[in-house]
Amino acid sequence: MSGDEVPRNDRHDPAGTRPRHDPDALLPSASGPLLPGDAEVVDSSAVEDDDGRDLLPQRQTAGGIGAVQPPKVHSEHAPRFQFLTGALLAVGLAAVAGLALLIFGAPGGKPDGPAWSRWKPSAGGVSGAQQIASRVGPEYRDDTGAQLVDVQTNGLAFKGTQLTVALRQSADQGGNIQVHDDKGVLYQLCGLGPNCAIDRGKPSRRRAFLLKREGLELALYSLHYLGVKQVVVLLPPPPGRAQTVAMYFRQGDVASQLDRPLTASLTPRAPTVKTVTKSPDANLVEERTSTNYLFSLMGSSFNDRAFLVLDPYSAAADDKLQKELAKQAKAAAAGTATTGSGG
Repeated sequence: MSGDEVPRNDRHDPAGTRPRHDPDALLPSASGPLLPGDAEVVDSSAVEDDDGRDLLPQRQTAGGIGAVQPPKVHSEHAPRFQFLTGALLAVGLAAVAGLALLIFGAPGGKPDGPAWSRWKPSAGGVSGAQQIASRVGPEYRDDTGAQLVDVQTNGLAFKGTQLTVALRQSADQGGNIQVHDDKGVLYQLCGLGPNCAIDRGKPSRRRAFLLKREGLELALYSLHYLGVKQVVVLLPPPPGRAQTVAMYFRQGDVASQLDRPLTASLTPRAPTVKTVTKSPDANLVEERTSTNYLFSLMGSSFNDRAFLVLDPYSAAADDKLQKELAKQAKAAAAGTATTGSGG
């Protein structure tokens, strides 16, 4: 081959079949490319100049993408601490809930407090009133141990007729008539003598005071449990007289007694005739029962209503009423005798 000949591999390739680059140069080196996660393992002396400046400004710091993270080490006490933390959290939430319940009460109800009384009626209306009468009546006895009076009730009615209370003020109060048609109950304290008089023992101020205490207890039970607004209590008369004296209670008159337990107002056990004036609740009984009324019944043909009229009590007014009632009773007896003889 002459010196002017070009080696076969260096000859011109008009068809473009020879590669323009060395194919071996396109293959990756045996060490492989530098991965981002390997940046921190590059020798710093190979990437700094003589002045110590970094020649790889984009190399990543520890913890970058691809950095190898050391495994987390958990303490052997961690589950115990987690359990205690959860328990303390639960106790805290329960304490907060209990405090809210104590302040605001159960949802839709009032906060629970001490019971108003050890006993309460199991029904309302007339049935509840009859339960109260049966409960309170036997508690009041004379000095021999005998029950003082029987307590009767049929709601706010007298001999089957529904009543509306008409309260007449005294002259010094203006003399106005106040009609109270609120829901109420009427109790009649009745001894076993004529006209509900007590047929045994001697009438006395202390016995009358004990009967007034009984009337107050009946009223408190009724106003607290029966949902009524007013209570009338008819007291037994002295022997030989008609039953004319009544006690009258409205809810607002005894509001403070209704807001606290019954034992805070009246002693749990009723006193006797001999001990009633020395009972710890004597002053309260005197304060709440000092006003008495004379009662009478009046019918109205205009609206077919019956009124229980309550007038301020006075001895003179009571004597006058007693005479009128005696006259009516005599006329009624005469009419019955005449009818009987004519029949």
